[in-house]
Amino acid sequence: MARGAGPQIAVLALLSLVIVVITAAVIVLGGFAQDDKGDSPPFIMLVWRSFMHEIDTGNLGGDNGGWPFLLLMLFATLGGIFVLSAFIGILNTFLSERLANLRKGRSLVVENGHTVILGWTPKVHTLLSELAEANANKPKACVVILADVDKATMDDEVRTRLPRKMKVVTRTGDPMSVRDLEIVNLPGAKSIIVMSPERDDKGEPLPPHHADTIVLKTLLAVGKLQPDGGRFHVVAELQDEKILAVARMVVGEEAALLLGPPLVSRLLVHTGRFSGLSAVFTELLDFGGSEIYIQPEPKLVGRTFREALALYDDSAPIGVLTAGNQLLLPPKFNYALAPGDQIIAISEDDDTVIVNGRPTPIREELLATEEPPPKKRAEKQLILGTNERLGLVLRELAPYAALGSQTLVVGENGTLGEAVAAATRTLFPHLNATFRRGDMSDRALLDALNVTSYEHILVLAESAGRSHDVADARTMVTLLHLRDIMRRAGKSVPVTTEILDVQNRELAAVAEADDFVVSNNLVALMVAQLSENEHLVRVFDELLTYGGHDLRIRPAATYVAPGSDVDMYQVVEAAARRNEVFIGYRLAVHAKDPTRQFGVVVNPTKHVRLTLDPADQIIVLTQV
Repeated sequence: MARGAGPQIAVLALLSLVIVVITAAVIVLGGFAQDDKGDSPPFIMLVWRSFMHEIDTGNLGGDNGGWPFLLLMLFATLGGIFVLSAFIGILNTFLSERLANLRKGRSLVVENGHTVILGWTPKVHTLLSELAEANANKPKACVVILADVDKATMDDEVRTRLPRKMKVVTRTGDPMSVRDLEIVNLPGAKSIIVMSPERDDKGEPLPPHHADTIVLKTLLAVGKLQPDGGRFHVVAELQDEKILAVARMVVGEEAALLLGPPLVSRLLVHTGRFSGLSAVFTELLDFGGSEIYIQPEPKLVGRTFREALALYDDSAPIGVLTAGNQLLLPPKFNYALAPGDQIIAISEDDDTVIVNGRPTPIREELLATEEPPPKKRAEKQLILGTNERLGLVLRELAPYAALGSQTLVVGENGTLGEAVAAATRTLFPHLNATFRRGDMSDRALLDALNVTSYEHILVLAESAGRSHDVADARTMVTLLHLRDIMRRAGKSVPVTTEILDVQNRELAAVAEADDFVVSNNLVALMVAQLSENEHLVRVFDELLTYGGHDLRIRPAATYVAPGSDVDMYQVVEAAARRNEVFIGYRLAVHAKDPTRQFGVVVNPTKHVRLTLDPADQIIVLTQV
């Protein structure tokens, strides 16, 4: 009975055979049955008649013969009733168990070419939306999720939160278990995404090293199923830089490993210094508008990179991936593309990265001669809020600050704030970092800080011991106070705000945020991009690392004469003369409108004409 339905059915079949054979043997030995000629029927015929009585009780009513024969047939019929009843019960139990297993998500996945997500976090919903957008032109696209969460719960959330139709298969299991991983058919998957868990079984936040331990164990389990001589396309999210080298040992150099906190910290610093950059990075990271693609283009062989800038009307070249797998972002403008080189371009889709440029003659009178602002100068910066990213934020801020700068950190976590400020003064004395304990949402404290005397303000979400909604609500209260103080003083200071939940982004618009970073959302967007193209991890590393080439937003008057009616080919030329690559522009009239991407337009069609006002800005890729 403990061995399941198969052995149970076999036992019933054996019992049925015993009943049939005993019945037929007794009839033959006793001579209880005779045919029309008075002869005893063959033994095999009596076996058949006994079997018919066993499976069909109605046969008993048509029997002819003496009482011994009828009683023996009754014995076979009663045995058959027992056997069939037990058989139906076994089948019912077996089917119920199978259906229960299907509901629990324990059946094997038969899809191929699917994307596997290991783990269940709040970022999964953004990730699914982006994958649905990326695979909108693939009707058979499928995503498989394996997590230690009830299948019904995952299915309900996917149904309610996924805006675009896409096949999503959920399975319940432990991603750290090799046996459970076999359910999702990893060898047939297009890519494997390992999400970093945010909370434990009790709902408490997981420390970064605990989360990374789970990710590492998952990567080890995935490696056990990797075929000999092959490799999986793995994208994994990590929290601690110290774990990165260990993770490389597990999955190899080819895997796309993403460090979430440094990514968010870099974006916070970038957008804190250059308002509008978060909208630029969001545009590049999501699949709703223009993204970064890497495509071969034989027509460019022998052409210089500067010539290539004007050979695309619907795309914006930003670099080259050489035949030797060297990333040039961008290359020198006189670099001639060789056979096997691939162009790195910003475009709406991979099939729109085509050579279709129609450059117009350059009009010298439209090009400006104004010099760009100096790269570094002493600044006063205010950071409101303390969280686990504070140290990384100050580290990323250090290369941009000149000697004599002042950096004040205000937050409720005095232990963390004092320790980070002290460490920063040792490592980066030119930042002159100091800490003051207090509630950043307290109006009296903000009034005492004289916030209008600072050149940049960065508001970090204080989420320790709070839900994301509560933390975002406190952030918005702080932002509202800052705006009121500035209005009363008649001054304006750029404020960059960190938001934890993408559903609260509308609040930032209500509170008139200059710029904001939805931290969890950006990590999910990056993971989705890397799952589609593993080479992009190197591209974004270059864009987000100080010291190479970086995205900047600068006054339009630095490139073209204010108020000029120009097409984008003129701006491309103006930027190229400064060894910069034109990416897009930002219109000041829409700078507060979230429905217009805060005025940011990435990869505009170059032949379209536009009048740029003095307050408008140009987005370029330039050397820092």
